[in-house]
Parts: sequence; C-alpha cells; structure tokens
Amino acid sequence: MIVLPELLSELLDQVDRNRAAHLALDFAQHVLDTLQERIEEPVRDACREYLAAAHEAIDLGVAGPRLLKAHERLYKTAERWEGNRHLLALGAGLAMQAVRVGCQRMMEEARAHMLRSSLITVQDIARESQTEIGRWYAEQIPDEGENRRQAAREARWEETRWQVQHIIATEPTPWKARTERLSR
Repeated sequence: MIVLPELLSELLDQVDRNRAAHLALDFAQHVLDTLQERIEEPVRDACREYLAAAHEAIDLGVAGPRLLKAHERLYKTAERWEGNRHLLALGAGLAMQAVRVGCQRMMEEARAHMLRSSLITVQDIARESQTEIGRWYAEQIPDEGENRRQAAREARWEETRWQVQHIIATEPTPWKARTERLSR
C-alpha cells in the first residue's frame, strides 16, 4: 500500500532548497485557487501577486522591487482585514509563511519587515495546506461529528495526492537538473 504522506515527505526531502521554495509557493497557491470563493478579492489578489513575486525573486536570488512592493501591499491589505482572522489565516497567513521558505533571508537583507520565528520548511507548508483544505471541506458538511471528520480526512488525503502529483509533474529530468546546477 502506498502511504501518500510518507511518499510526499520522501520526495520533499530530496528536492534542493530552491525547488523546495517554489513548491511551498505552489502549495499555497493551490489553497488560494481551491478556496478562492472564501477569500475576499483584495486579500486573494494581494496573495497571488506576493506568491508570483516570490517565485521571481527565488529565480533571481534577490528580493527585487516587485517582491518588496507585493510584500508591503499584502501587509497593508492584511491590516485592513484584521477583524477577520480566519480570512487572514486562510489567505495572507499561508502566503506569508510560504514566501518565508525561500525568501526570508533575502527579505531581511533588503530590510523588509518579516516576522522572525523558527525556520519554516516546505513540509510545514504542505501540512498547513492539507489542514486548510481539510478544514474547508469539513465546514461544508452540515452535521457535526464523524461525517465532518471523515470529510476532512478525505480532503487532506486528496490535497496530499495533488502535492505528490504536482512534484512529479514539475520535477525536471535528472540530467536537466544536473546541467542547471553545473551551469551556475
């Protein structure tokens, strides 16, 4: 029997730091896409731009103006939506955490305001994404109890499946990855 969480963990342990950073952003983006009707447009749009700018910054190796501007925009948007903590956790919180996986150091070097805490990994973002998807699907079940728990388990499993498939679908061929590392 294939145990997807274990397979996911093994795959994530094998990717390099930049690849892990991109995957963390992809996982957060998938949550935004899946739950987009629950996240208000200003928060959703600010999160999407922040994630796209972070992808660019990881490729460039520096927190450029686009990332700094997107970072500031998301923090200002989050301040306006402070009253709805769940909305922020669902959108902005996950995006901020995912960006930290690959951009924490470069954002600090650019002197951007970032929350300092323990190291965030792509595994953390994968688990948090699964939790958010599970929570959302459970909330769609009208009755409390076992049906909700089962819906959450199934949704987390499907999110894990999507994550594994995404890694496999986007992983460069071994000889391409080796060539890219040698050319740097």
